Amino acid sequence: MLMPETGLQQALEVAERLREIVATTDVIREAGLPLHFTVSIGVVTLQGKDVNLDMLLNLADRALYQAKAGGRNKVCVAA
Repeated sequence: MLMPETGLQQALEVAERLREIVATTDVIREAGLPLHFTVSIGVVTLQGKDVNLDMLLNLADRALYQAKAGGRNKVCVAA
């Protein structure tokens, strides 16, 4: 998700709200038990003019896998 003109703190708040909504929402199937989902999210901010989309996606992907490795259902910021 791209959020133009959004600072890191705001992006983290949005990501955390999204993570919480997904974790607390059940998908009810016609025949059977409800499905529960969680989501891991990697957050990155655009800093500097030399950063391109490929670099941002790579950093966000690293943060995503950091969240997964840390126990899943987390939000992590690219370092």
